[in-house]
Amino acid sequence: MYFQRDIMGIITVSRTHGSGGTNFAATLAERLGYQFVNRTLINDNSQLSKDHVCIFDLDDDDSPSFLERVQELKSNRNFFKVSLIANIYGYALKNNVVFVGMGAGIILSEIDNFLNIRVIRLLAERVKAIAQVKNIPYDDALDLVEKMDEGKKDFISHYFDVDADDPTLYHLTMNSSHIGIDDALDMVSVYVKKHLTPLHTAETEQFLRNRLLEKRAEILLCRLGMAESYGKIHFEATNDGVLTVKGVIGGENEKKVLLESLSKSKEINKIEDHLKVGILSGMIY
Repeated sequence: MYFQRDIMGIITVSRTHGSGGTNFAATLAERLGYQFVNRTLINDNSQLSKDHVCIFDLDDDDSPSFLERVQELKSNRNFFKVSLIANIYGYALKNNVVFVGMGAGIILSEIDNFLNIRVIRLLAERVKAIAQVKNIPYDDALDLVEKMDEGKKDFISHYFDVDADDPTLYHLTMNSSHIGIDDALDMVSVYVKKHLTPLHTAETEQFLRNRLLEKRAEILLCRLGMAESYGKIHFEATNDGVLTVKGVIGGENEKKVLLESLSKSKEINKIEDHLKVGILSGMIY
């Protein structure tokens, strides 16, 4: 293991289908002593506990019913995106994590102590590998690889409005047709040991806490039955525990409920209220 637990290193791995990127990410996490996080882990944990990142410090009887609704709510594009981002921030705060997929490299691109890797492979080799693993004809494997690649690109474009194939998104692109997994693991491990240092750990953690608080506040809108306010109400958290709330809300009672609910969070020292009510929705704020 390369790191003490008080050092924050975050690695994200994006991959084309059949490139071996998921195996690379999982093996890298094991070698470094990091936690491996993928969509399956996040989905499984989304409905298991009151401590889930979606819950916002409201100790009442609504928590279990809200958790039951989380999976259903993920069919809503806005809720799915906010919930996904909140989960990525939450797992990143645990320190020393390797994420695979989910747009994690885009979500976390503003932090320090961060390495974003893209794993690719020649198409013919990817198709051959999938045909062997799935025990399917080559033509079917080709169709599957193309379908999965397109799905990954559509996901990133749909939720983050970027092109997953844009090389400028990544610190490193690894072609597994030319570099074996052992060599790649050695190179990345050396880089991580040298460059992911404790220098910016405190800053990174505070940044993640602020962004997580903002996303949990957005999720609270859904919890309170104000999902229609997505995009109309904005939250900005600062390092001194101040949460600024601005935008437009439907009425005075909704405003009161939202602010009172926010005030229950132990993470918030002060709320700056810049909300406009109903009829002022046409104003620029």
